[in-house]
Amino acid sequence: MNVKITAHKPGDGGIVCMPLKSNIPDAGNRPDWNLVTCPTCGVECWESNLIREIVKAEGLAAACTTCALRAGWR
Repeated sequence: MNVKITAHKPGDGGIVCMPLKSNIPDAGNRPDWNLVTCPTCGVECWESNLIREIVKAEGLAAACTTCALRAGWR
C-alpha cells in the first residue's frame, strides 16, 4: 500500500477526529473540552474549541476517532 501524507488544504474535505472518552476519561485539565456524542455511532467523545473552529471554518464533519478511521478505510 502506498500512502502519501500531506498537510490539509482548504477544500480537501475530511472528518475531524474527536478523542474518545474511553481513552481520556477525565478532561479536567482541558476546560475547553465538552463531552458530546459521536453523530455517527453515539459513543461519548470530547469536542474542543479547536475542533469546533475547524468544523466551522473548513466545513468538515466531526466524528469519534473510531468512526473517522473507519470512514478513511472506505
